[in-house]
Amino acid sequence: MKYLLLLMLAAQTEARTLFACGHPVYPPISWAQDRQLTGIAPHLAEKIFGELGYTLELSVFGNWERCLQEARAGRVEVIVSAYQTAQRKQDFRFTQYPIIADPIILITHADNKEPATTLAQLKGKTIGLLFGDSFGDEFDDFVKQHAFVERVSEGSQNLKKLAMGRIDYMPIGQLTASLQLQQLAYRDKLKPLPDIITIEHYYLAIQKDSPLVKHLPYLSARINELTMENYIQYLTDHYSQQYLAQTPDGDASAR
Repeated sequence: MKYLLLLMLAAQTEARTLFACGHPVYPPISWAQDRQLTGIAPHLAEKIFGELGYTLELSVFGNWERCLQEARAGRVEVIVSAYQTAQRKQDFRFTQYPIIADPIILITHADNKEPATTLAQLKGKTIGLLFGDSFGDEFDDFVKQHAFVERVSEGSQNLKKLAMGRIDYMPIGQLTASLQLQQLAYRDKLKPLPDIITIEHYYLAIQKDSPLVKHLPYLSARINELTMENYIQYLTDHYSQQYLAQTPDGDASAR
């Protein structure tokens, strides 16, 4: 803790406002509510960077890919949460410890009598993804080579296509799926599958050329401490309830 205190004090002399962004439709990790980015990751980023004397200006972009593009261009320095992939490691630097694990499941349409239980069974199927979505290098490489991919800006668009049978599957975090399906009027037309196809992890990420990279040891240590103290579990419960308490936007799963 003494080491963390020294790092924090050293940073105070250069504190400034930082531009940050995150996934706009992935509760409870992060999502846009009332045009503000909220959730576990924005809360955690504001808390830890605040300890270093920084203020975060959280931007909400039209889709996840736009957030990633803004960060790659250096117009955003902080991504509040992202999976690590080989491509992203070229553009960003990640905390050593993850914010949260994200078990990935598939959602299919209710009339699918023989749903996939393994990645290999997605061969030849149509997969619905968001712009910028990644579910790890293994999954990404497989669907790129062996499946058909349709990308949209919002998860609600894919869920509607799935309910109508226009796509076969949609990968999504297990907790995110549970929350979003509870907000849908047509959830009886969708079938979340029980098998976990992969487990990814969300990390705080910094644009590779940003001077903020020097704070990664402190950021990593604090994330680990807050995990051990069950603070992140508290945030998970809190923001899950906050998401469910919001008024559903028609048939949309998220705004």
